[in-house]
Amino acid sequence: MQIAVYDSFPAAHRIRIDATGTREPVHVHHWRVKVCFTAAENHHVAASSARAWVEAWVARHRGRSLNDVAPYGEVNPTAEEVARHVAWEFAEAFPQLHLVAVTIGEAAGFSASYRPATGC
Repeated sequence: MQIAVYDSFPAAHRIRIDATGTREPVHVHHWRVKVCFTAAENHHVAASSARAWVEAWVARHRGRSLNDVAPYGEVNPTAEEVARHVAWEFAEAFPQLHLVAVTIGEAAGFSASYRPATGC
C-alpha cells in the first residue's frame, strides 16, 4: 500500500542562478511537502510516525529563509534540491519504509519530485 503524508509552510529563499554565484532576490513561497512511501506492515503506525516526522521537518523551516538552514547555505535551495534532501533525511529516519517519492512545490503550478533509484 502506498501512503502519502503532506504539509506546507511559508519560507523564503534566494537561489544561485549561474555558475558565478549570482543570486536572485530573496522571495517567499508557500512550500508544499509530500512524502510517499510504502510499508510492509503496520501502515497506520508508519503513517502516524511519518506524519510526525514531516511536521517536525516543516517546523524547522517554517517562516525562515532556507538559505539559513543546513544544508541550504551550501546547497542551492531549489525545489529539486529540497526534495532530494528531504528524501535522504526521511530514508535515514525510516530505513524500514520504502520511499517512493518526495515532491516539493514552491509556487502555484510548479513542483519537483525526487524518486530514489533504489528506494533509498
